Amino acid sequence: MKDANEDKKNRRRSERLAVGDEVKGRIKPTMEVRILNISQHGMLLESPCGLPPKGLCELTIEAPSGPRVIKARVARCRAQMVKQDDGNVAIRFHTGLDFPEELAEGLEVQELISEICTLEAPVEDIAVKATTSRIEQAM
Repeated sequence: MKDANEDKKNRRRSERLAVGDEVKGRIKPTMEVRILNISQHGMLLESPCGLPPKGLCELTIEAPSGPRVIKARVARCRAQMVKQDDGNVAIRFHTGLDFPEELAEGLEVQELISEICTLEAPVEDIAVKATTSRIEQAM
C-alpha cells in the first residue's frame, strides 16, 4: 500500500532541494521571508504573514552573488506553528510559489539552485547542468 506522502512527492514536477540555513529574501520590499527549499519549478517560503493564493509576487533573494529578483505565483499558503531558537512557539506561514514556465525552463533558476543549495541536498543534475552551462558560456 502506498504512503500518502509518497503519492504527494511523486506528483511534483521536479525534486525539492534543501537550501542553506540563512537564505533570506523579501517580498516587495517590506516582508522578510526565509527560503525553506527550492526546485526547478518553485520554492517554499516561511514568512510572518500569509500571501493570497493565486496572487503574483516579486521575491528578492539575497544570494551570495547578490540580490536576485524572481516573479512567481502563490500556489498555497498555510499557517504553521514553528519553534523558535528561544524555545517559544510562533505562528509562521509556509507559502508555496510556482515559477512561470519561461523562468523554470531557463538558466536563471538552475544557477540560483546551484548557488543557494546546501551540499548535502539531494541535487539531481540541475546544479551540474547550471555549472556546465556557465563553463560553456565562458568558452
